[in-house]
Order: sequence, then structure tokens, then C-alpha cells
Amino acid sequence: MTAERAGVDLARRPVAALETRLGEVLGLSLRESAPEGVAQRLRHRILDRAFDGVESYAEYLLYGAERAAWEDLAETLTANESRLFGVPADWTPLFEMTGEPGRLQGTAGTGRFRCLSAGCGTGEEAYSLAIALAEAKSRSPAFEYEVIGVDLSARALASARRASYPASRGTTIPPELRERYFTVSQGQILAVALKPNVRFGRANLCEHDSLLCLGVFDLIFARGFLPSLTAEGRRVALAGLARALKPGGILLLGAGDSIGDLDLGLHPIRWGDRYAYEKPDAEPAPARTVEPADPPDPELALVAHRSGIVRSWIRILLEQRGLFVEEAPHGIRALERIAVGRPPSFYLLEGSLPPHGGAWVRDRLARLGIANPEGVVFLVAQDSGLPLTGRSLEQALSRTTP
Repeated sequence: MTAERAGVDLARRPVAALETRLGEVLGLSLRESAPEGVAQRLRHRILDRAFDGVESYAEYLLYGAERAAWEDLAETLTANESRLFGVPADWTPLFEMTGEPGRLQGTAGTGRFRCLSAGCGTGEEAYSLAIALAEAKSRSPAFEYEVIGVDLSARALASARRASYPASRGTTIPPELRERYFTVSQGQILAVALKPNVRFGRANLCEHDSLLCLGVFDLIFARGFLPSLTAEGRRVALAGLARALKPGGILLLGAGDSIGDLDLGLHPIRWGDRYAYEKPDAEPAPARTVEPADPPDPELALVAHRSGIVRSWIRILLEQRGLFVEEAPHGIRALERIAVGRPPSFYLLEGSLPPHGGAWVRDRLARLGIANPEGVVFLVAQDSGLPLTGRSLEQALSRTTP
């Protein structure tokens, strides 16, 4: 049995080496890009070169392939199709734009409003952005905009530039918008009217400064491609996207994505029924009020502390008081939770909570429209800077909770 296991490990070594090299060259994770199985995803490349299997193909890439073979691999591994107005709720804040100065369109009065569709695939998302902004322009003719789509796949970008899609793709577009911005020809819908405001370029977002030549943007959509990256590729891509935002600009990731505890200088904010990230202005924007439908939940508390043991300990004490408890291991995650749905009424924050401390989280509450300083407790003993003891925590909770 030992010899058999060693043989299996030996046969998998080229694939493991390929996974490492793929992350170094393209920032892609082989496991995440081919969740259905590496051999199944690469079968066309293997058959095309008449290799015996995935190990032979991996050895070819590692030891004899030219750059074009790696680009072919990238075409195989990347998901290059998006949808027109996929996830409809993500577009609601854009259709509420007026073209007048405000939080989302803070630079509209001083220049063109610029949007980036990162990982744009075949371009459907970029044209959807153009439609939403064209609607804003129809209400405010002085409003000007530009949409740029970038992707790793040359094949997908060529399709995006044609702006021609099967008519079946148009079923996700509201009929009045489909009639206004698309023409129908031979079973295809054509976005010709939108092309003057949309352009595309090739970029590997996992390369440092890959977006530098494109300037900065008011809004970046980066939905769907982050899960296929390595940890390092994801870090580099997110840092590049953050640098590409103007002050006051907004970054929207996929519904299941988060910047985690990366210190990118971005703050979670509410975007429709979920959260996005905002790059702060040089001058703080005025606090917004909470929507009437989302008053603080009097039975909900949030505990933010880097230690899971401490969070569990405090959870027990709070649940004994009849409260529901949510937890966060760092400040970014705490703000993400606060930005969505009914906010908590009580906040128990580690004083040195990563990345900027508990006071930073407290100050961001007003930016999210939640101003209740009486509901904030810092998890250090008063005037000492030391962690709360059981007794002092009890005293702090008694001042804050029912």
C-alpha cells in the first residue's frame, strides 16, 4: 500500500508543479478554475496535442511550451461569459442615479463618470453598465460617462467588441431597455448604439499595476473572477482595483466575495441589499440616515474581536441576557455586516481590532447612517487599556444592554 501511494504522489507531481507555476504566471488557481476536475477541464487541450493525459500536458507546459500555450490554457480555465443585468439587484443603485453630484456621482460635475468592468468576459456586464449610465444621461443631458472592460481572455474581448449576442441573452433585460438600446438581426441582439461609450482592453489583473495605464474610476464592478485566483493573485488584484478608484469611488465585488482583512483604505457601505466598498474622499462625506425599513434591531449585538475564544465567551454572556449575537474577526467584516440588513443595537469592539482599531469601526457607524454611541462598548477596562475582566465586562454590559 505504501508503494502504491508513493506512485500516485509521483504521478501527480507535474500537476502540482503546474498549479504552482500557473499561480506565478497568471495568478490563477488550478483547483478553483477547474472545480469539476482538472482532466475534464483540460481534455480539449490534451486531445489537441495528443498527450497521454493531464500529467503529460503539465510536463509540456512546464518544460517545453511557449507563451502561446500558456495563453491557450488561460482561455480554457477562465469563465468568459457574463450576463446582461445578471443579479438584477446589483443594478438598482445605478438606475437611481440622477447625474447630479452625490455620493455615487461625486465627480460627475467635474468630468466624465468612468466605470470599469473588471473580468468583463464577453462584455455583457460592460454594456449593462453603459445602459444604466445612459439612462442617467437621459435624465441629465450634461452627464457624461465612459465604460471600460478588461479581461485576460483575448477571445472573450474579441466577442465583446462585436457587441453581438444570441437573442436568448436578452431575456434578462427589461423590455423597454432592450428596445431602446439593442437592435435585432438574424437571431442576434446588437448593442451598436452603446459602443461609442464602451471600450475594451486586455489585462491580467493579477499583475502589479496592470490598470495603471487606464487611469482612475468612479465605479468598478469586479464580480465573479476573484474566486478563481490564488491567494497572492487575489491580493494583488484587489490592491490594483483599490488603487484604480478615485476618492469617493465605489468597488462592487461578487455577492460571495470580500476584501477580508486587507488594509486597502476602503470602507464597506450599503449597495442595494448588500455591501460594496468606498474609497474615502479627502473631506469626509456627511453621514447618511438609516433607511426607515432598517432601524437597529434591539435584540441584536455584534462582537468584533480577533480571538474566537473571546468572542465565544462574550457571546455566552450576551445570550444569557436574551440577545442574539453575531461575530466578526476584524473591522472590515464588522462593517460589512453592519452595512447589510437591520444593524445591531449593541457593539462590543476590541480596542486594537485589525486593521485600524475599534474606534475606527465606531467612527464608520455614522458614515453608514448609524449613530448610537451609547451602544458601543470597547473591550478594554476603563482608563486602564487592559482587557476587560469578567466583572468589568458585566458592568459595561449592564450600562448598554437591557
